[in-house]
Amino acid sequence: MVFMLAAGSAFASSFNFPFPAKVGNVEVKAGRYNVTWQHHSPAVTVNVNKGKSVVATLQGRMETRPMRYARNSVIFTIQEDGSKTLSELRIGGSNTAIVFDK
Repeated sequence: MVFMLAAGSAFASSFNFPFPAKVGNVEVKAGRYNVTWQHHSPAVTVNVNKGKSVVATLQGRMETRPMRYARNSVIFTIQEDGSKTLSELRIGGSNTAIVFDK
C-alpha cells in the first residue's frame, strides 16, 4: 500500500528486508522499514526509516515496468563476498520500481 505524505510527489510505504544488507553506504539489519521517497522525475530521493530515525538516504530512479506488482518487494544484488546490496524497491499495486545504480 502506498500512502501520500503531502501535496506534491512525496510517498511512503513499508518494506520488509529479510536479511542484513547494504543500503546506500549503510549496513541495515533485517526487519521492517518505512521507506519514503520524493520523486523528481525520473530521479528519486529515498529515505529508509526505522521508527522515526532515518537510517539511510540514497538516490535512485523510477522505472515503469510491463507488469503490476502484487505487493512491495525488496530486490538485492549478491556481491562476490556473499553480502547483499539493495538494487531496487518494487511498489505493490503498481508497475513502478525504484532502481538504485551501483
